[in-house]
Amino acid sequence: MKSVTRTAGNCGRFIGAVLPCGLMLVVGAAGPADAAGCALEPQGEGRVAEILDARTFRLADGREVRLSGIEPVMGEKANRTSALAAIIAGRDVTLSGEDDAPDRYGRQPAFVFVGGSETPVQGLLLAQGEALVAATVTSKECALVLTAAEAAAR
Repeated sequence: MKSVTRTAGNCGRFIGAVLPCGLMLVVGAAGPADAAGCALEPQGEGRVAEILDARTFRLADGREVRLSGIEPVMGEKANRTSALAAIIAGRDVTLSGEDDAPDRYGRQPAFVFVGGSETPVQGLLLAQGEALVAATVTSKECALVLTAAEAAAR
């Protein structure tokens, strides 16, 4: 019985050593959230006027945009909105997505890019540990990019 226990312990140590290396290879290959792996149709541009919550903001033209593919982590509202505000408040953003139809609350779901960046805002929030990948991502490529960014935060 000792040999089974010893083997299980050695296996656990091996996995503990190999798993982080494997994750680093996946994250390194995909970058924190490289947009090349998540190519979606352009949906427009705008300047961020107001942060409404951890994944929703209003553009200067009045459109409300909800970040697709992520769920905010639980915490105080001030902390949740400050991470998004630090990245996009007052900045020009580009919106991309599969469909620009608003959700039932009138918000436009989109992947959001600051300026000319190729990294979506969602990837930055995931890499900072401020969000989790949502189960609703329909694009396989985008799901891989977001999952890699989330793994980088762990």
